[in-house]
Amino acid sequence: MNLKTITLAACTVTALLFAGCEPASPEPATPVAAAIAAAYFTKNRPAEVPDLIKVKPTAKVGDQVSFLARIGGRSEPFVDGMAMFTVADPSLLSCEVMGEEDHCPIPWDYCCEEVNALTAGLATIRFIGESGDPIAANAEGAGGLAPLRFVVVEGTVGDRNDDGLFVVDADRIWVGGRPERGSLRLGSLAGEENANIVHDHHDHHDHDHDGDGIPDH
Repeated sequence: MNLKTITLAACTVTALLFAGCEPASPEPATPVAAAIAAAYFTKNRPAEVPDLIKVKPTAKVGDQVSFLARIGGRSEPFVDGMAMFTVADPSLLSCEVMGEEDHCPIPWDYCCEEVNALTAGLATIRFIGESGDPIAANAEGAGGLAPLRFVVVEGTVGDRNDDGLFVVDADRIWVGGRPERGSLRLGSLAGEENANIVHDHHDHHDHDHDGDGIPDH
């Protein structure tokens, strides 16, 4: 072994020793998702509330608005990690109320509706935190929020444009039930909050994955 080889080996060992003695960098803290406060939700349905489609065309940024809608309009109406979700005007038909048989695995995406109708009849709802940004939490499940349920939203228009964008920062939300074929407004009134809602019980779980209000087997 020549001098050059010995020197190279010594340098390599020295580098490894020093590398092994360096303190490990601390792992970044996992961000904790904020909860959506119960104060955002009400059990008392506001009376005489117009449908979303009656409010959206004329409401301006900064206006206080209230309207009736249903959660949906996309295959994933809730934004992962942000307290935002989409709603659709009650005049739009989700797939589970359109036919005699279930013909769509994701009825809340409103895929059978015309694009122009969706552009006119959709809105985005946000829960805004103290920072002025959407709360870092999934909104699904908060206050009973779930696809296809009726909601009455009270809040402030945060953004809009003429291409269909309509964003409302929620102050208060009432969560209703779900309609069914032949009764398209069922779930939209006070006292109908549990219409077509399947509740899980600890010992027996009835799951409604397709959102048609009928437990899956």
